[in-house]
Amino acid sequence: MKKQVSVVIVSFNVRGFLENLITSLNRALIGIDSEIIVVDNSSDDDTVEVIKKNYPAVRLIENNVNVGFGKANNQGVKISSGEYLLLINPDAVVEENTVKEMLAFSAVHPEAGAASCKVLNGDGTLQKTCRRGFPTPWVAFTKISGLSTLFPRTKMFGRYNLTYLNPDEEHEVDAIGGSFMFIPRRVFDKVGGFDEDYFMYGEDIDLCYKIKNAGYKVFYTPRTTAIHFKGESTRRSNINQTYEFYRAMGVFVEKRYGVNTFLSRALRGAILVNRQMRRVFLWLGKTWPVFVDFSAIVAAMFIGEFLKSHRIYAIPAYGRPYFYIAPAIVFALFGMSLGIYGENKYSFRLSILTGFLTFLFFSSLTFFFKEFAFSRLMVLSASAVMLAVLPGYRLLYQLKTSVGSSRHPFFGRKTLVVGMDQRAVELIKKIRGRVSMGYDIVGIVAEDAPSETRLLGIKVVGTLSELPRLIKEKKIDDVVFASGRISYSQVLQAVASVENPAVNFKLVPDTMDVIIGKTYVDGLSDIPLVEIDYSLHRSRNIRAKRMFDVLFAIAGLALLWPAALTGKDGALRRVFRKLPRVLSGELSVVGRSEYHPQGSEELFGKIGITGVVQLNRGQSLSPEEVEKLYVYYARNQSVWLDLEIIAKSLLQLRGRA
Repeated sequence: MKKQVSVVIVSFNVRGFLENLITSLNRALIGIDSEIIVVDNSSDDDTVEVIKKNYPAVRLIENNVNVGFGKANNQGVKISSGEYLLLINPDAVVEENTVKEMLAFSAVHPEAGAASCKVLNGDGTLQKTCRRGFPTPWVAFTKISGLSTLFPRTKMFGRYNLTYLNPDEEHEVDAIGGSFMFIPRRVFDKVGGFDEDYFMYGEDIDLCYKIKNAGYKVFYTPRTTAIHFKGESTRRSNINQTYEFYRAMGVFVEKRYGVNTFLSRALRGAILVNRQMRRVFLWLGKTWPVFVDFSAIVAAMFIGEFLKSHRIYAIPAYGRPYFYIAPAIVFALFGMSLGIYGENKYSFRLSILTGFLTFLFFSSLTFFFKEFAFSRLMVLSASAVMLAVLPGYRLLYQLKTSVGSSRHPFFGRKTLVVGMDQRAVELIKKIRGRVSMGYDIVGIVAEDAPSETRLLGIKVVGTLSELPRLIKEKKIDDVVFASGRISYSQVLQAVASVENPAVNFKLVPDTMDVIIGKTYVDGLSDIPLVEIDYSLHRSRNIRAKRMFDVLFAIAGLALLWPAALTGKDGALRRVFRKLPRVLSGELSVVGRSEYHPQGSEELFGKIGITGVVQLNRGQSLSPEEVEKLYVYYARNQSVWLDLEIIAKSLLQLRGRA
C-alpha cells in the first residue's frame, strides 16, 4: 500500500541519536500517511536490538557489513512506497512541522526534484553543506586553495557552500547535503538513485547533478529547520574521513569531466596537492611537541650556562654540540620510548620521568668521559630549568583544558538545564550521580514563567525566551534541553537564536539514557557499585594522601595564622582551627562532609575540610546522590583530584566574599 512519505535513515553506531530522531519524526509525521525505514550498516552498539524492541513500527534492514551511504539509501528506497522520500541522517532532529512544510513546498514547486530545509549545526550556526555549488574546476580551486574561506561573501569565491546567499531566503541551488533531502519518488527513480561508486561523501552532489540534468530544479528553503550533529557515524568508526572526501571528489571529477581532459587532470592535481598538504599538517600536529621540547631544552641549557658563568662562552668549543644538542636528542629518544609523543604528549608525569632519566644519563656519562665533565654544576642547573619548563607547559595545558573536560569535573562546563518538569528533575539527579561527565549546573531555565525559584536547590535563572541573554551573562558552555513540555520547534528556535559556536546545545531523548550533543553522547545509566575499583583504598594513594594532608596542614598553619588572629574572615578561621586535626590524622583536607556522614571511613575515607559533597552544599542532595558523589571520589581519588577540589572550594569562597 502506497504511503505519502517514506523516511529513509542510514545508521551506523549512533543509537542514541537515532532514537532521538525517530522521536522527533514520530511527532513530525502525525496526520501523514508515512513509514520510517532504518538501514543499519552493521552497527555494534545494539542499534538493531533497540529498534526491534522499542520501535516495532520501524521497518529495519540489517546489513552484515558497512555498504556505504549511497548503497544503503538505495536499499531503503527500494522497499519503500512513499510518494515523497525524506532521506535524513540519524544524527539529526526535525521540528514538528518539518514534513508538513516540505510537503507544502513541493506542492507549490512541482519543478523541484530535490529540496532541503535550513539545517543547523549543534551550536546553532548554519551548516554550510546544506546548500552547495557543483565542484567545477573553479569552484573546487577556490575550496582547495582556501579562497572560499577568505572571501565567503563574494559570489566569485563563495560558490562551494553558497556562503554569499542569505540563509533566511529561499534559493535555487546546485546541490543540497545528504543529511536532509526531500525528493519526489518519481524523480529518484528516474535518475537511478544514488551512484554506488561513492562510499561516503560526494553521492549527494552526484545525485543533485543527475536531477538537474534530468530537467528538475534543486532548492534550499528556510521555511522549516533541522539540527544535524554532523559526523557522528564517522567518529564512531575507523573510516578515514579525509581520504574518503578526496576520493569522492576524484570520482565526481572523473564521472562529470572525464579522465583525460585538461581540466580534469588539473583538478585531480589540485586535489592531490591539497591531500598531501593535509597529511603534512596532520604530521606536524602529531610531531610538534618534539620540536617544542627540542627548542626548550636548548634554551634551558643556554640558561643553565648563563646561571653558572654569567657569560655566554663558558663551554669549550668541542663541548658545545654535546651540551646543547645531545640532551635534546636523548630526551626525545627517552620520550618516544615512554610514549610521550603519542596520545600522552601532554602527560605531566611522563615528562618529569623523561627529564629525570635524561638528567641521570648525562650525569652518569660525565663520570666515564672526563673530557665532558667541564661543569657538572652547569648540567645540574640546566637540568633543573629543563625539568621546570617541559613538564611546566604540559601542566599549564592540562589546567587550561580542565575547563569542560570530563576528566576534571570540578572545573566542569558551565551548564544550564532547560525545564522544570519531572524529566528535568530526573536528569539533574542522574548528572549528580555521574560527576565524571563534567557538567557544572549553574542554573535552571524554565519553559515559561516559573512557579518556584529553585529546583533541587539549583536557582531558576530565567525563562526560555531569555536564553540568549543568560548564555552571554553567565558564560555558559552547555545548554541541556530536558523538559518534555518543550517542542522540538521551540528547541530549534532557541538554538537558532543564539548562533554561538562556543555553546553546546544538547537534547535528552525520552528514554533518559543519554544526553546527545554536537561532539559526543553522554551516557546516563547508573554504574553498579560492584564494578567499582576504589583508588582511595590503594596503599600508594593512602600514603600520598597522608603526605599531602601533612604538607597542606603545615603550609596552612604558617600562612593562615594572620587571618585567624585578626578574625576578619570567618571561613579561613574555621579552616585554620581544623588544620591541627588534619595534622594529627583525625581529619583530611579532602573527604566526606560532616553533615552527610553516609558510609564509613573504611569505604569513603575520613571527614574532610572540603570535598565533593561540600562543593554542592547549596543544592538539595538526596542521600543517594551524596553516596554516588562519595563513590565517585573513592573511585577516582588522587592528589591531582584533591588539588582540583581545593581550587574549586577557594573559588567558591571568593565568590561568597
